[in-house]
Amino acid sequence: MNNRLKARCLLATLLFAVAAQAKIALPSIWGNDMVVQQKSEIHFRGKSSASKPVTIAASWSEKVIHTKSDASGHWTATLSTPSAGGPYTLSFSDGELLELKNVLVGEVWFCSGQSNMEMPVKGFRGQPVFGSQPYIVSANPQRSLRLFTVKNAWSTTPTEDVEGHWSLTSPKEVADFSATAYFFGDLLQKTLGVPVGLVHCSWSASKIEAWMDKETLSRFPEVDLSVLKNKEFGYPNGTPTLLHNAMVKPLEGFPVKGVVWYQGEANSNDPALYKKLFPALVGQWRTFFRSQDMPFYYVQIAPWQSGGKDLLDWAWFRQAQLELMKEVPNVGMVTTTDAGSEIFIHPPYKIKVGERLAFWALAKTYGVAGIPYSGPIYNSYKLNGKTLEISFDYGEDGMTPENENLKGFEIAGADGKFVPARAEIIGGSNVVKVWSESVEAPKEVRYCFRNYVEGNLCNNTGIPASPFRLEIK
Repeated sequence: MNNRLKARCLLATLLFAVAAQAKIALPSIWGNDMVVQQKSEIHFRGKSSASKPVTIAASWSEKVIHTKSDASGHWTATLSTPSAGGPYTLSFSDGELLELKNVLVGEVWFCSGQSNMEMPVKGFRGQPVFGSQPYIVSANPQRSLRLFTVKNAWSTTPTEDVEGHWSLTSPKEVADFSATAYFFGDLLQKTLGVPVGLVHCSWSASKIEAWMDKETLSRFPEVDLSVLKNKEFGYPNGTPTLLHNAMVKPLEGFPVKGVVWYQGEANSNDPALYKKLFPALVGQWRTFFRSQDMPFYYVQIAPWQSGGKDLLDWAWFRQAQLELMKEVPNVGMVTTTDAGSEIFIHPPYKIKVGERLAFWALAKTYGVAGIPYSGPIYNSYKLNGKTLEISFDYGEDGMTPENENLKGFEIAGADGKFVPARAEIIGGSNVVKVWSESVEAPKEVRYCFRNYVEGNLCNNTGIPASPFRLEIK
């Protein structure tokens, strides 16, 4: 190649680079087919060529937003969204046009956690999701339900973008999407009749502290942040801040209505620390998503044998989750006593879990009257001789099974030795009487308080009671 030809090639390369730099660039969460939260403020950030005017226009509004990139090409802008509707277009220009098409406005939910959130509609290999096939076969790309999955990534410092894209609900996309998130969004969209967007952001075996930022975690001396000085991590999804930096932080400015969360198994060895970290995570994410009362609905970890079905490590963790429901404002917990598996940590009953999350959202966030949304939750007790009468919230319309012994109750006296208890619903009420002929002076009662045990106490709609323990004073 002669020098003149080399010069021409170099000039062409430089011109191409300049043109490429001039094109507006947005984080991947902003894309074709997306859903944006209705009646909210979008805080855009993007890149273009340096020190250049940028205009933004939405087809739902006549207003044009004007901003300007800084010396490094970065720019920000704020745009208000209307009530649910669409499809719309979003246009960005710095002299060269970027247009996002088929944009819907509706309800957006952030769906996060570990493998029980990550488990797809088609199931893991050898671990199915019961009943999922009809959902895959009937998936309709024309419906106003859109899906976005954040690819697993980690970083010791905050990053600016994630890898992912918005997709329509084709059978293939539905099959590969989070089962818990999909069944939640499916029922939500059908019931509300507005567009719904689901942002799925989970990682198998992740710990809660991996999803939290360094500033928040610095308040907890029990969390070792010195590990962030390392260059290699054998367990990044269990290391403080790494997933927040790479999978959550880049979504800054993207508004959501609320969070659904299925995580805890990886933290089950230390429920006391989890009770401290969970409220901090909720508070941090509410600040991050600019919604201080943002609903946060979570799943109580399901029965599983762990190190042995009669051990108590998972039972104590469920107790911590139960107590958190009363300690953290505007949260709700899905009970899963009937949705576990003794031998698989990934139980197949994801339709139950996703729909129960939707019950909470529909009743508490959207105010749909008449929807029972929680299983029976222990409230109080009265002691009559050696018989306890235990009252439950969320059982006021009746509990089941009536007229037969309830499974899963145990009772102990002063010696601390637990024996199976007799337990019956007092006819048509939300009260259960519990006793044992061998325990004259009860000191503690437990329900389904083992790693894996089957109980059968439910409310009239079939939502199961939460495991619990109580000490008799």
